[in-house]
Amino acid sequence: MIMEEKWFGRIWTKEEETLINSVEKNSELFEDMLFSKDTISHSYIAVKSSCNNDDTWVDDEIAIPEQLEYFSYTFFDFHVQKIDNGSMGCFNMKKQSITIDPDYLHDEPTILHEMIHLHEYVLNELPLFYHDVYFYCLYKSLQSKIVDLDERIEAHGHLLNEQQLYSHGGLHDILFLLKSFDLDLKMGYKLGTVMGYGYK
Repeated sequence: MIMEEKWFGRIWTKEEETLINSVEKNSELFEDMLFSKDTISHSYIAVKSSCNNDDTWVDDEIAIPEQLEYFSYTFFDFHVQKIDNGSMGCFNMKKQSITIDPDYLHDEPTILHEMIHLHEYVLNELPLFYHDVYFYCLYKSLQSKIVDLDERIEAHGHLLNEQQLYSHGGLHDILFLLKSFDLDLKMGYKLGTVMGYGYK
């Protein structure tokens, strides 16, 4: 539990506790970004190992980086405060923190949006193939669920669109788009809800 860890002398406000509870409640939705067992990405670390050099093979998995194996939200900080630029939330890479504007504290899509940023930050700190493999897993899993997936990717990936999002302070690559769709489907939202920014 994050709240049990009072690191850096931080005392959580009631609003921050609400945010942390929401993050913890939704943490299972991000297990695939950690290559956890029983997720779409786990097959890429799953292997068979032989015991004692005989013909007996057991399920095993290759070692993954510590950032994934020992991932914990306690490595990050959480704030609820007014955001000057009018954003609903933001993830700060340098401070490794999620901040949610008080007006959006109970807006689950906003919190999920920032959680994608946090988890993608973790992936981006690793060799590129972790990002690529996860991207491919997501794409494969969504192909049969969203009929116009390729068209949506092409529209989102156009540099004009990316530049417009970036001008609002957001960096939302195609992996981010796919994970937002994955969460929309799992939460029963209309596609584009977690992405936000008026995405349709």
